[in-house]
Amino acid sequence: NVHRNHIFGVHVADYMRHLQEEDEEAYKRQFSRFIKNGVTPDSMEAMYKKAHAAIRADPAAKPAAKKKVTPKRWNDKKITLADRKAKVAKAKEEFLSQIEAQKE
Repeated sequence: NVHRNHIFGVHVADYMRHLQEEDEEAYKRQFSRFIKNGVTPDSMEAMYKKAHAAIRADPAAKPAAKKKVTPKRWNDKKITLADRKAKVAKAKEEFLSQIEAQKE
């Protein structure tokens, strides 16, 4: 009986009823997704029965839809040889111009 209650979410439904009576704010915070989807403590067991029936009807696992994710880069991209040489040439030119400015 305890095993069946856990399979069908009766323990969760009991907790939902308890929170509804004791602390409405905590109930709304903890079960916001359930409320949004219209799941009440009384409809919990029916929801699980429906899910189990659907699994028995077609037990093949459905592949999850692939999400398009762009990976984050935590380091800078490598600069090319030409870019490095240009950067060095620019820094060298600025340094030499500073020396020329100090001579004047």
